[in-house]
Amino acid sequence: MNTKKLLFVLAVSGGFAEAATMKGTISENGSLLSGVEIVIPTEEKSTISDETGNFTFENLEYGKYLVDIKGSRESHYNININFQENQPVVIELSNLDYEEIVVTANPLEHNVLKMTTPATVLSEEQLIMDRSLSMEQTLNKVTGVNSGSFGAGSGQIVIRGQQGPRVSVLSNNIALQDAATVSPDHWISSEALLAKQVEVLKGPATLLYGGGAVGGVVNVLDEIIATTDFDGINGGVEFRASDSAMKERAGVLSLNSALTDSLMSHFSYFDLSTGDYQIPSNAESEILHEAEGHEEEMEEEFRGVLENTSVRADGYNVGFSLFNDNGYWGISYSDLNRNYGIPGHAHEHEEEGDDHEGGDEHDEEVVRIDMQKSILNIKGKHDFSQSDFFKSLKTHYSDTDYQHAELEGEEIGTVFSNNAQELRMELTHGSLSDFSGVFGFQYSNRDFSALGDEAFIIPSQTKNYSIFAIEEREFDNWHGEFGLRYDKQEIKTEIQSTIKEDALSASLGATFNLTDDWTFPVNLTSAQRLPTAEELFSNQSGASELIPHLATNTIEIGNPDLKAETANNFDIGLRYRNNDFAFNLALFYNRIDDYIFLQETGDEVEEVPVFIYQQQQATFKGFEADVSYKHNDNYGNNWSYRLFTDKTLAKLNDGSNVPRIPPARIGGEIGMLRGDWAFNLDYTHAMSQHKLAEYELPTESYDDLNLTINRVFEGQRFSSLAFVKVQNLLDNEIREHASFIKDIAPKPGRSIIAGLRMTF
Repeated sequence: MNTKKLLFVLAVSGGFAEAATMKGTISENGSLLSGVEIVIPTEEKSTISDETGNFTFENLEYGKYLVDIKGSRESHYNININFQENQPVVIELSNLDYEEIVVTANPLEHNVLKMTTPATVLSEEQLIMDRSLSMEQTLNKVTGVNSGSFGAGSGQIVIRGQQGPRVSVLSNNIALQDAATVSPDHWISSEALLAKQVEVLKGPATLLYGGGAVGGVVNVLDEIIATTDFDGINGGVEFRASDSAMKERAGVLSLNSALTDSLMSHFSYFDLSTGDYQIPSNAESEILHEAEGHEEEMEEEFRGVLENTSVRADGYNVGFSLFNDNGYWGISYSDLNRNYGIPGHAHEHEEEGDDHEGGDEHDEEVVRIDMQKSILNIKGKHDFSQSDFFKSLKTHYSDTDYQHAELEGEEIGTVFSNNAQELRMELTHGSLSDFSGVFGFQYSNRDFSALGDEAFIIPSQTKNYSIFAIEEREFDNWHGEFGLRYDKQEIKTEIQSTIKEDALSASLGATFNLTDDWTFPVNLTSAQRLPTAEELFSNQSGASELIPHLATNTIEIGNPDLKAETANNFDIGLRYRNNDFAFNLALFYNRIDDYIFLQETGDEVEEVPVFIYQQQQATFKGFEADVSYKHNDNYGNNWSYRLFTDKTLAKLNDGSNVPRIPPARIGGEIGMLRGDWAFNLDYTHAMSQHKLAEYELPTESYDDLNLTINRVFEGQRFSSLAFVKVQNLLDNEIREHASFIKDIAPKPGRSIIAGLRMTF
């Protein structure tokens, strides 16, 4: 057996006076794990499992413990165990479910049940079924999370009604450093095909990741840099293809190899292409058609296909990790390429012609985005002695070179560049007056520019320096946390004066154990977000003409006088777990002082409306809830059921509505597992949205039904998963209210996707 480290963290003690010897075994997929290091930091005890997977702890009191398990490869779990007299502890890693997976985006490393704020974890098995062409579409069915799609190639992740610069998307706990926050048509540069786990933190995570996380965090994990050692060679291949509705063809190769006992390597490659996707209706909605004053019936010329929605993408990753007795150091290089169309944004050019009456020819050229991104990552962890006050130091450095060109036909219209470096360090410490926690430091340097005839943002350099601390303590029947973060930001341009600002964020949370089955999480956060260069300096170059933002078809004017916005968020919840029954409820109220938004001026330039960044108090409030149940019938079938709902309301202080707030949703899932076969039917009903900002159009309700069928094949050397998924089974017209282009670009119609994944 290869040596694997499992870190056991004592969280809850039953309070028994008598001390005894805990005996147990650790296994994975039926194989006993030897050479396992097991540590209980609060007791300053450690042991090593023997060749039969047995371990012991002396002088432990009987009672319940929350155990933190660092398993094979990227697996990391929290589980509850009950240490009782004459009953050995048996831990089988393969039996653990997704709720016990540790949320690595939180440096305190808890699972979703122990966290004081709502979180969702998607495992690799779920991602194989759910992942789509972009990350925002992959997460669209998570409660509290919506899609702000911009065709098949890009879109914004919406968490509790907030998107863009208020939602931070990470790769292995460090920012992506792309241009997605600048515009909704810019791809969130995280490839869903390569993801091994995705974590969603709902509500302010500013304490951990700065102002860009004031609405929430999405953390995408991969295995490019191995964080645990392994033996031999392992990996997998995956192939996906769809029918003519999407014309998707995708392939993924992933290989992990132990070059020596201490040197691990990784290589992965993906290739993806789609055609222009089919739609079940006209590209233009009936609501937009009527709003434009057309009395005639809608033409049918665009029915059946949404032009300029094809996607082509490829990329590769290479990584190495060197392990020692105290941890590891790793380095990786990634190269991503993506070319995709922007639907409904063809530019009209007027050219002189000899063969056309009147002498003019109107020629429309489609707009596409051609993106290249390269990333160098260095990552390490050093574990101190268990007797030391400091327990571990995590370091992560990233250097990103991002560029994309907006192509108008064959010509380059605008080139966006973002060269950025980021350093993040987390130092975990042991017990101090019964408190344990982490100190952190974060630095980022971002050089951003947009050059070309349609560049409405002036070049800028943004530097951020941050320090933070998060502390926790276990009490008899509850778990408490508090934290602080300080940010200092400096933005330089060649035209405007340098802007220097500070921000301070704080949080206080607790999870109360009402009974063995019921828990009550509460969290209060005051989080500050400093304005971005785009909000400050859009159309502030001093030029005589204002430049429109083509993606949103608006003219956006920045405001150099903007100050930090402060989100005061109150989160409460209720969670129930009893055998195969589970219930989750989360209520939130978020008052944002000096909320930064685009306010319509009433002016137009060549029929393009003019907006200016302003500040006003805004209130976001809502809920998320789901209930699930599993059972086995008398015929050997394992059934699972789930119902869910979510809703967000958002208003400005003057009584007007915040734009692009998703409507309420309700839905359910039915799953059946029979032997090697699995069937799943999921349904979502999105209500209509008529709570609108002044310049918005309403969105009709829709129904989305999806069917998935898969089968597992187990061999001596290979495991295979074959799957078929039918998306939008009802072939309904689906328009997401959070999308800027919902009225000219509906989501795809009915499509069938089939795939095969083989691992070894």
